[in-house]
Amino acid sequence: MFAALTGLPLVKMSLRKSPLFLAFLTLLLWSCRKDEDGTAPSVRILSPTAGEVLAIPDTLEVTVQVSDDHLVESVVISLVDEQGSPVAAQVAAVNAMSSTVTRNFVVASERLASGTYSIIVRASDGRNEGRGFQDVNVIAAPWRLRAVFIAPPSSTDPVNIIRMDSAGELSTWSTMQDFNGMAVDSYTQHVMLAGSRFAPFQAVPTAPSSTTWQVAPPMNDAPEQFTALTVDPFDGRTYFATRDGFIRGFTGDGSQRFTGQCLTGHRCEAIAVLGDRLATWQRAIVGGAQILVTYTVAGTSQASLPVEHERVAFFRLTGDRLLHFANEAGNGLIEQVNLDALGTPDLRTFPEGMITAVTRVSADRYILALPDRLVVFNYASNTANQFAALSGVQALDFDPATGSIFAGQGSTLLTLDANTGTISNSTAVGSAIATICSLRNR
Repeated sequence: MFAALTGLPLVKMSLRKSPLFLAFLTLLLWSCRKDEDGTAPSVRILSPTAGEVLAIPDTLEVTVQVSDDHLVESVVISLVDEQGSPVAAQVAAVNAMSSTVTRNFVVASERLASGTYSIIVRASDGRNEGRGFQDVNVIAAPWRLRAVFIAPPSSTDPVNIIRMDSAGELSTWSTMQDFNGMAVDSYTQHVMLAGSRFAPFQAVPTAPSSTTWQVAPPMNDAPEQFTALTVDPFDGRTYFATRDGFIRGFTGDGSQRFTGQCLTGHRCEAIAVLGDRLATWQRAIVGGAQILVTYTVAGTSQASLPVEHERVAFFRLTGDRLLHFANEAGNGLIEQVNLDALGTPDLRTFPEGMITAVTRVSADRYILALPDRLVVFNYASNTANQFAALSGVQALDFDPATGSIFAGQGSTLLTLDANTGTISNSTAVGSAIATICSLRNR
C-alpha cells in the first residue's frame, strides 16, 4: 500500500528528467515565442488633411484606417493643443484585423485660442500600440465682451462689486466683507477678489463650467492681508502676495504653480511675468524703500534693483525689460527698467501732473490718465499725444473685443473709442470707481 501511494511521485520525477519531457517543453516554449506579437498596429489618418482649417465653432471629422496581423482592439482619437493638453477625445472599439473608423468632434469652446492643434490616433491590439499624427489649424471664435466689473477703492468695510452686462445694464454682482483688489481671468471665466482684513482671496465663477476656490488670509486682522493681485496676460495665471511675505501663482482653476518669498522685511505690491522669471515690486516695511526683485520659476530670488519712483503700473516689454509708469515730485514719469543692465533710463516726463491710471492697448500703445486729460503713449516712437480731454480719471481698462477704453471718472463709467478717444457711453454706477476689469469669452 505504501509503495503504491509513493510510486506516482517517483514516476513524475523521472518524467521531468527524461529526454522526452525536455523535448516537449522545448517545443512548447518555441511555440509560445512564435505566437508572441511584437508588431504595433498600422495607423493611417485619411482625413482631415494636413493643415486643414477649423474655425470655431465647427465640427471636425476624423477618419482613420487601422490594420494589424492580430485583432485591433481599440482606437483612441484625441485633439490636443500646442502645449499637448487634450481638447477632446473619443474611443472606438474595433475587434478586427483592419477597420476604418470615423468620429466627429464638435469644437465649440470659445476658450480655445488660434494656433496649430494636433490629432493623435492610438490603435492598440492589447499588447502593442501604433500611433498616427496630423496637424490642423484652429481659428478661434471672435472675441466677445461678456461683462464689465467695477470695484470701488480698497476698504476694510463692506463694498459692492458692480457688473455691467454687454447690453449696458448694471447690477450688484457681489458684496465683499472687506476689499483690496480685483482681477479677471477670461480664460477660466473667473473674477478674482482679494480681501483686505478678514475676507479671503476668492476665485468667483462667472460661467457654469467654472469652479469656486479660495485662499484664506494669513492669521492677522491688520488691513491689506493680500498686497498684490494680477492675472498675467502672458501665462494666464493668477498671482497674489500676502502680508506674511509669500508670493503665489495659480492656474485659473486653483492649481498652485508658483511659490516665492519676499525679501526679509519687505512686502510685494505688484507682479509681472517676464518669460522664464517673475518680476515683483517690493517695499520695505520699515522706511518704505522700494526694490524690484526677480524670481526663477522655482521661486528662488535671482536679482534685485533699487527703484526710486512711486509705481503706478508696470508692463512687460521683453524678458529683461519693463515699462514703468510712475510719479516723482508731483510729475508723471515713464521709464524703462533694464533688469540685466540694472538701469532705469527715463523715457518721458509729464510736468503737468501725476499719472493716475494706465492701460495697455498693444505692445507699443498705452493710454494714461493725467489730472486734466488722457494721453496715448507710443513706446516705439517715444511720443505722447492727447487722447481725450477728460479730467479726474482714476481707472482705465482696454477691451479688445469692442475696441473700447473704459474710464472711471468719479462714479461715472465712460466708454471711449480706443482709436479716436470719442466718448460713446456714460453710465453712473453709484460709487467711486477704482478698478475696471472687462470679461471676454476667452
